This record gives sequence, structure tokens and C-alpha cells, in this order.
Amino acid sequence: MTSIGNDIVALRAINITRSKQFNFYSKFISKAEENIYNQQLSNGISFENFVWLLWSVKESVFKYLQRIKPDLVFSPSKICITQLRIPTQNLVMEFEGNKTEGRGFNDETVYKTEVAFGAHTLYSRSVISSEFIFSAVNQEDDFENINWGIQLITSSDPEYQSKDVRMLLIKRLMILFPGVELSVDKSPYGYPVLLINGTEETAIPVSLAHHDHFVSYSFKLSP
Repeated sequence: MTSIGNDIVALRAINITRSKQFNFYSKFISKAEENIYNQQLSNGISFENFVWLLWSVKESVFKYLQRIKPDLVFSPSKICITQLRIPTQNLVMEFEGNKTEGRGFNDETVYKTEVAFGAHTLYSRSVISSEFIFSAVNQEDDFENINWGIQLITSSDPEYQSKDVRMLLIKRLMILFPGVELSVDKSPYGYPVLLINGTEETAIPVSLAHHDHFVSYSFKLSP
């Protein structure tokens, strides 16, 4: 079964002091993962950004696997980052305007991880800006067919977050599928599904995320 997962963290909404406290981050970051930071990243990004980078990847992995195993319980400590490759350019991306969308990623400007969870091996691409951390997960280390979008919204109210992220996704899909009536609903297990004419579920997996004043989506199209 094809799936997808993404997550976004608004950096202005995090508690920096708490993020760096062992009693907090050790709940979902292992010693081996902490060593990745000490050995590879300590001169590149702040530790609090590393903490939320891993959180966003693990949250994305959960969303990916939940579509396959709906009764899955989120256990971030059991989701293990086994490899992390840093970008060769621009460790912190500048976010201009209030929206950015794309297909695939420039491997020179993103963080790339390999992730293990039980028998599953997944891969991620992450963008770190001065305002947010965004991650997307795929079953293959190839993101050419992964579409994604990020938008700054005016309200952090959950109702607005939900409405705005769906609108952002549908507007992108309408460009790709003109004339098709598309909508987003929630499955009985909580993950989003894309519908045609309000009733027929499509084979296109979609993932939605929001935090504070940022929303994001990802979806996968067949080659």
C-alpha cells in the first residue's frame, strides 16, 4: 500500500529551554541519536532545532505507517534515526513570502535520514528555515514524485488550521487535475483521504500537518 507522511514545527512556538532539557528530549531521542548531533551537527544547527528535526521526522513516519496499520500507537522512542545526512548548502533556508510549494527536493539543501521502525525502513527529507522545520517521509529514498507545500496562515485556531491546509492542498491538486471535483475527508482512523465527487476515495495518499501559524501538506503521485 502506498502511503505518505509529513510534519511541520513552527519554531517561534517552541520552548527553547525545555527543548534542550534531557528530561524532555530523552523521551523520544535515544543516546545513539544524540551522538549523531554531537558527531555531525553540533557546528551546524542548534540542539533545539535538532530535537525538533527528529520530532518532525518521527511524526511523519507515524503518519506514513498509520495508513498501513491504522491501530498503530505513536511511540517516537521506537522510531530510530539510523542515518542522517546534512545539506551541503544553506543549512538554514530563507522562507520568502507566505507560501512555498514543490515537487521533489534539492538534495543539496535538505537533511536526509534513514529511519527504522520494526521491520520498516523509511526515508525522509527535511527543510530547516529560521521559522519552521518541515519533513516528508517516503518508503523509497527517491522523492521525485512527492509533492509538498507550506503556508504561513493568519490564525493558529485549530478550525482555521484545518480549513487552510485543506484549501492549500486542493488548490494545488486542482492545477494538476483541472475539472475534477476533489475534497478531503478524514478516515475512521484519523488520517486524511482524498475524495472525488465527495464520495469516491482516490488512490492518491495525502498527509496534512499544522503547528501554530504554519500548515503543510504532502502527497504522492504515481510515476
